[in-house]
Amino acid sequence: MARKPIENHLPLPVRHVLKELGMLIEAGRKEKQFTQAELAKRVGVGRMTVVRIEHGAPEVAIGYYLTAAWILGLPILSWSDFAGMRANSSVAAYLEKIREHLPERVRTKKGKIDNDF
Repeated sequence: MARKPIENHLPLPVRHVLKELGMLIEAGRKEKQFTQAELAKRVGVGRMTVVRIEHGAPEVAIGYYLTAAWILGLPILSWSDFAGMRANSSVAAYLEKIREHLPERVRTKKGKIDNDF
């Protein structure tokens, strides 16, 4: 029995974002005049993985998408915050703010037992 493609399990907006990210990476690669093979070597994957990234394939690990974007200098994330490993980005500040109010652990809630027959 054949497995269903991962795409069928993803919400439509997620599929659109992956396609857009792939197109952005493809445009960045062409702007830098890299071949797919050159980008693949820099990312550390095979050329076909770059082809799948450029098509927005959901089975490719997000780390490869982000590495390709970083190599191409695409402004997907605030790369300057990662370059020096500084935690002064707005995302880091937001995370620090909400961590103060979060519990250390989250446990499964026990349901109330209804013994009334």
